[in-house]
Amino acid sequence: MLWAVCAGLAVLFRPLWIAAAGAMPPCFWRVSTGWSCPGCGSTRAIVRLLHADLAGAVALNPLAACSAALFVAGGFAAPVWLACGGLRPHVSARHRPVWIAACAVAFFANWAWLCASGV
Repeated sequence: MLWAVCAGLAVLFRPLWIAAAGAMPPCFWRVSTGWSCPGCGSTRAIVRLLHADLAGAVALNPLAACSAALFVAGGFAAPVWLACGGLRPHVSARHRPVWIAACAVAFFANWAWLCASGV
C-alpha cells in the first residue's frame, strides 16, 4: 500500500517536481571530471517523463527513465494484483546473486551508455 501512496504522490506533485528540477545544481562529478556520472541525465529524464515523453526520457538516462516508469506503474498495479489474490513477489536466496548481477550489469551498461552518448 505504501508503494501505491508514493507512486500516487509522485504523480500528484508533478507540477512541483517540474518546478523544482530547474533549481537543481549541476552535477558535481561532471563539473569536476568532465565525465558523466551514473546518474547524469536523471533529473532531465524524470522531467521528460512528467511531460509524458518516454522516448526523450530514455534517451537521457535509460535506467532512470525505466526505473521511474516501472515504479509508478507498479505502484498502481500492485494493490490491484494483491486484491485479486496475487502473491507478493519473493526472490529466493538461491536466485538473489543472479538478481544482484543483473542489476550491476544494468547499472554499468547504463553508465557506459551515458559516457558514450555524452549526456
